Amino acid sequence: MSNHEVNEKIREAIVAGIFYADEPEALQKAIDKVLAAAKPLRDGAIAILTPHAGFAYTGAIQALAWKAACGRAVKRVVMIAPHHHSQGSKIYLPESRFFQSPLGDIPVDIEICDEIESCGTLFEINDIPHLEEHALEVQLPFMKRLFPDATLIPMIADGNEVSAILAVARALDLVLGSERETTLIVVSSNLSSSAANFDSARQADQLLDMICQGDWHGVIGNREQRTSTACGCNAIAQLMACTMTDGTEVSILGRSDSRLQDGDNADRIVHYAAAAWYPGG
Repeated sequence: MSNHEVNEKIREAIVAGIFYADEPEALQKAIDKVLAAAKPLRDGAIAILTPHAGFAYTGAIQALAWKAACGRAVKRVVMIAPHHHSQGSKIYLPESRFFQSPLGDIPVDIEICDEIESCGTLFEINDIPHLEEHALEVQLPFMKRLFPDATLIPMIADGNEVSAILAVARALDLVLGSERETTLIVVSSNLSSSAANFDSARQADQLLDMICQGDWHGVIGNREQRTSTACGCNAIAQLMACTMTDGTEVSILGRSDSRLQDGDNADRIVHYAAAAWYPGG
């Protein structure tokens, strides 16, 4: 951990050594290996969808998404991930001034976070949900490796109500709409989780179709009706509802599932994908 002022709170890397390597040299080597192998058809994405799990499960798919965002002068990264212990409709911004990573601590853009927090009563500054979740943390090594000077705007999204979707979308448009050229939005979600692969694959196919069609209402509706087990439907919809993504082209970069590590006899099969939103034209 770098030496910050005593009063500057740091969100520590809780799943380092569990979900990914905690030794900097080993982690950098692993990140560089999957990034070198990642071959998205193009770069310059303004937003990406990336999964969250142990590096052995999703490292290669994460690399596809993050590599697609290269080629831009990114000054700030907005990350939105779901709260897996949902307690209602809230959007949590951090108290912490830095998010720790074995590759170097990442500064939170406090000014932008404060502006977003002022956009509505659904926003709350609270570190506890950030400490409970791993979905953002497992993205940080990729961010630090590819965009080492960028600041972070991390949000944990709780609830699937339309009001929460629009609150985030409108806040991002208001605060960062004029900064699209230097902003990267990252949403983290796994696609599905089911005991039967055919069911998990069907759910994943349906979600990706809705993403490609720009149907964020359908994304949320399926989750509300319990026909989707994707954990981050809210985060995906919040991105899709942004006018910052108007005129973009969505590309599904790659897919995988947990059978690559667990085999066919696992209790549950989880599907993952990488997607990117590219400027149109």
